[in-house]
Amino acid sequence: MIARDRHAAEVRRLLGVFPVVALVGARQVGKSTLAREVAASIGGSVRSFDLESDRDLALLARAEAILSPLRGIVVIDEVQRLPSVFPSLRPLA
Repeated sequence: MIARDRHAAEVRRLLGVFPVVALVGARQVGKSTLAREVAASIGGSVRSFDLESDRDLALLARAEAILSPLRGIVVIDEVQRLPSVFPSLRPLA
């Protein structure tokens, strides 16, 4: 695995300032791995959704109902597959 200490530190810093942080970039460069590493390093409650999974995609079709009770770190992988989730994130954040 490629060490991304500088990137992980920057994501942690941003999470200390902003309630939502997006990792964007080309395919297959390690965004999902970085998100998992950062979430694990922060500890506490972590809930992950992978929108390449039909189950998670169906769950987040009701994003506000599913996300509103969650606390801690929430990772939504492949979020671009469900653009309708974005309006729900703002009031939850």
